[in-house]
Amino acid sequence: MRFLPVLAIVAAVAACSHSAPPARTTPSPQSSAPAPPPLSPAQISARNILLSADSALSTAANSSLHDALAAGAADSIVMLMPALPRIVGRADVLAAIDSLNAVTNRTMSWHPIRAEVSSDGTRGYTYGYGRRVALTDTLTSVAPIQYLSFWQRDTTGWKLEAWMVSAGGPDAPSSVPAACAHPGPPEYSSRNDADAIATARSTDLDFSARSVKSGAGAAFAQYVATDGASIGTGETEITCGRDAVAQALESIGPGVLTWEPVVADAAPSGDLAFTSGDATIHGEHGLAYSKYLTIWKRLADGSWLFVADGGNSAPVPAAP
Repeated sequence: MRFLPVLAIVAAVAACSHSAPPARTTPSPQSSAPAPPPLSPAQISARNILLSADSALSTAANSSLHDALAAGAADSIVMLMPALPRIVGRADVLAAIDSLNAVTNRTMSWHPIRAEVSSDGTRGYTYGYGRRVALTDTLTSVAPIQYLSFWQRDTTGWKLEAWMVSAGGPDAPSSVPAACAHPGPPEYSSRNDADAIATARSTDLDFSARSVKSGAGAAFAQYVATDGASIGTGETEITCGRDAVAQALESIGPGVLTWEPVVADAAPSGDLAFTSGDATIHGEHGLAYSKYLTIWKRLADGSWLFVADGGNSAPVPAAP
């Protein structure tokens, strides 16, 4: 998430995810929450189809990451890989994968542990655990990962629209932590909400302003959903639940962590969106940078809370 490098900076430089390689921290307790209303049969079916699409992409990526993304990514895909800049557009994403593979052949595999779909069935998200395998002529390297994906559905099926991969911990569980296990049905929807992208962007900016004013812990406590999750913090288990997410950031004081969205999309029904942008961590010994992907869900009253947030390290921005 956008705080990945933050934890590293506060712990090591004082490294984030709304991130540089994360520092290890004591796992936060996973807060429990009452189970939401059950999904309808149609909603369950839509979610299962998305889960199947995610699993099928993993199967393809286990053989060839290039081929998987060539077939499974949207034209406008946003890819967030550690240490690389944000890459937008399938052609540029494939070029980046090919450049990496020219040195070390990389494959990935993963399994989704949670999925939600917008009320109009055009957008969805998944997250979960996996591994990255790097092969050379003499060495095989395997590293655990966590990932967060935002999807769009077109006439051919589900396509990957935004994809964040970050460090995970070994021995990841096979299922979602209890606090995030049961997403509820959409609360807000409209036939065509033309303002959804703009309001998701403005909410993300307000979120950053709250972090600057009151500290990251207070900001995340205000903007994370009850069943919201932080992905890619370097821990073995994805951090789930409002209390656990906020507690992991409570030591990040005012003015330390700030960010701004660069790319966004939302379902026409206005109930599910993503923002992706750049974060800056103002540490005691200088600045660090990360990029993030945040998934937003709209409540019945029209406000947005995030249900998943992840990120990884970014290079120093180019001079203007």
